[in-house]
Amino acid sequence: METTVGQALGVGRVRVHPLFLALLVGAFFAGMLKTALLLFTFVLLHEFGHAITARYLGYRVEEVSLLPFGGVAKVSYARLGFSPRQEAMVAIAGPVVNLLLCIACTALSLFGWMNEGTYQLCMQMNSWIGIFNLLPGLPLDGGRILRAARSRQIGYERATLEAYNVAFGLSILLMLTGVLALFTGHPHLGMMLLGLFLFATAWRGKRDVRSETMRFLDAKRRQPKTVLQMSTLAVPNTVSIRDVVVQFSPDRYHIVYILGNDGLVQALLEEIELLDAVFEGRWLEPVGSLLTDA
Repeated sequence: METTVGQALGVGRVRVHPLFLALLVGAFFAGMLKTALLLFTFVLLHEFGHAITARYLGYRVEEVSLLPFGGVAKVSYARLGFSPRQEAMVAIAGPVVNLLLCIACTALSLFGWMNEGTYQLCMQMNSWIGIFNLLPGLPLDGGRILRAARSRQIGYERATLEAYNVAFGLSILLMLTGVLALFTGHPHLGMMLLGLFLFATAWRGKRDVRSETMRFLDAKRRQPKTVLQMSTLAVPNTVSIRDVVVQFSPDRYHIVYILGNDGLVQALLEEIELLDAVFEGRWLEPVGSLLTDA
């Protein structure tokens, strides 16, 4: 199902997964429609926080999707390129919305405009949504913040893989916690489902890392040139072009020193020369092959 709410806010389409709607129907027959509608609203507002922030920063938001266990704001980085600072700003915007909702609910409760039961429910939901999304594993918001912090140090692809690996560890921990809770007489099905959801989404995301790296490199190649800090790499001339470009970081312009067999500098290449080679299909060629083209 698609709506025009997102289009009215300038953040693209809002798409609701059919299973999400099925859960609402199930909640109605279980007498939990109020709880489900509140959850629907808070997840939607969380995603709008991401989308509106991205839109404010100049990115194009393709759509906001509501899934059975959360939501996704799909942002196109093609025009402006990948920026760690801006990715972190977009990522933190969702949990900030949940924090603001907690503050708003507290104010409504203090003024007597919200009963205690609804207040406790709203606080629990927003706390869970905010805290869970801040876990430092992709594709959660905390994982995007971790990648933003690490990508300048170890490169975009390596930072992405690191954040997915953290997600696997966290998902296993969540599932084990849920299983152990069964033996204490306090089963926590939600913990197990969240762990399973995180594992499944991290698995799918890690499988697509190569495609995401290519999108990053293409955006970096097309990114309008501005004032950037320079980073240098020194690599043997036998290293593949791929092994060099996966160390490229956002918000940096790279100069690569090519070392000969004697360990001395043979030449230097600018990042655009390597990026052009990647998109010419020379991904696996040794970086030294670019010197023969000069």
